[in-house]
Amino acid sequence: MRPRNNENRDLPPGMVRRKRPRKNGKVWIGYYYRDSAGKEIPLGTDLSKARLKWAELEAKDKPADLTMMKGMFDRYVRDVIPKKGERTQKDNMAELKQLRPTFDEAPIDSITPFNIAGYRDARSAKVRANREIALLSHVFNMAREWGLTERENPCQGIRKNKEAPRDYYANATVWDAVYAVAEQELKEAMDLGYLTGQRPADVLIMRSDDTEGDYFLVTQGKTGQKLRILMRTDAGENSLGRLVREIGERNIGHPSKYLLI
Repeated sequence: MRPRNNENRDLPPGMVRRKRPRKNGKVWIGYYYRDSAGKEIPLGTDLSKARLKWAELEAKDKPADLTMMKGMFDRYVRDVIPKKGERTQKDNMAELKQLRPTFDEAPIDSITPFNIAGYRDARSAKVRANREIALLSHVFNMAREWGLTERENPCQGIRKNKEAPRDYYANATVWDAVYAVAEQELKEAMDLGYLTGQRPADVLIMRSDDTEGDYFLVTQGKTGQKLRILMRTDAGENSLGRLVREIGERNIGHPSKYLLI
């Protein structure tokens, strides 16, 4: 038998990879099944789905790595997490680090609500357990979209651990006490946070050119949501517009692109 070329050695027997350059510079990759007559049957552009279709055409079991939780986690890390915000990526990787020792070696279709509840009860960090199960639920939903399982999401209906709500609010006394001793940069950060209502992490990366006409533009790091916050009205600058202008004037001569330097 003629040896397979290097292009297809990672694929199951009878599956081939085709590449075609696009005008935009990207390369299209598709997978095909070559039957006994030499006819090529398209399997799509997703390698995992292509391997599942290959298994069906060959009347064989699913490839082992696509039936295990480890393979599902690996694909989630590769295809889903990089599309999230930086902080969320970090949190998800920490959550997967906790989930993997328990679930990595388990078949996808073997996981039951009883297993999920057992994991919840065994975790000493109760709040973190809630976050980990929420991530696990999303992993299962993605696995259903990828065709890796047809079973219901076993995380659905699982009771979460009780969490104490965050009820701290910095009142005027606390705010004034901090503001009175703060450096100028901290004062500006506090004012920007107060006037825009954004998270501290988003305030720190606000740029001097995040403006469009009478609006200040914000892209939230956690959610990716884009906001337009009014800086001027017919009556002139509001408090935010005045603050952004004053910070920009103080930063003249500094190379930084951020408001807070």
